[in-house]
Amino acid sequence: MPLFLEQPSYGPRGPDGQGWNRLSLNAHFDTRHQCGLMPTTYAALYESTRGLQSWGPYERCSSSGHCSACPVQRLHLERDGVDWPAGSPLLLARVRPLPLSPGLMFADPAAGRSTLHLRTWRGEDVDVEADWRTVRNSPGLRLGRAFWDEEGHAFWLVRSNPAAASAVVRTRRFQSHTRHALYGSDGGRRLALLSCHGGCAHDEGHLRLLAADLAGGRPIGSQDSAVLPERLPAVPGIEFGHVDGRTVLQRDASPEYSSSTTYISWAAPADMTAVTALLAHAVRLTGH
Repeated sequence: MPLFLEQPSYGPRGPDGQGWNRLSLNAHFDTRHQCGLMPTTYAALYESTRGLQSWGPYERCSSSGHCSACPVQRLHLERDGVDWPAGSPLLLARVRPLPLSPGLMFADPAAGRSTLHLRTWRGEDVDVEADWRTVRNSPGLRLGRAFWDEEGHAFWLVRSNPAAASAVVRTRRFQSHTRHALYGSDGGRRLALLSCHGGCAHDEGHLRLLAADLAGGRPIGSQDSAVLPERLPAVPGIEFGHVDGRTVLQRDASPEYSSSTTYISWAAPADMTAVTALLAHAVRLTGH
């Protein structure tokens, strides 16, 4: 994984090989070495979690490339990440640009910088501090897709539940459909029964995570009534609904799977735990 991102070398011939325009202001801008553990945008965060960093949208290196003795590296190794709210597998990260520094003409240190505001999928504040670095350092987080709306830039964050290792999925394939029974543990009560008609897009890993989320704690807002949205932003090809007392997940065809309809029977009335777990499941199915 590249951590020390060296600044580009100066090329007098310019990017087109014909020389820099005489009005170029490049010498006035800040082009310093950068740290691959400190992304400043969603694209850089995505690259950083996969070891694909390249110089550009990252914070400046403060240790001259001495990564082993750098406090940023230490925080990374210690997994100094987001204090994730218990019982909430899904959060929405809203990008909040920092105010520009007044009175500066060039190389504004705040230009292009931002912090993150974490919310529930319904938009409720979870009162947890977060920034790009702490999200990058959080173990078991998966990035959902990003989107723009009337409030600005945002993206989904979904957590891998460690309890999924003890969850149990019992699958039976019939001529007309595939059925999955979900349990929080071996010998535990059944939590949900999923019947997939068409191309079943569920692997056991995703279903174990869904079972663990259903068996987990109460998400923020669980005391309120659970209203399942028809769609989630940036979760393409998936619609939710209800038919004959069952929850329905309709998934469009993709290059990997044909279209499918999944009918879900919950072991208990679908409360906020079940709704949040199902939405997190949908983000996992369509995330990066």
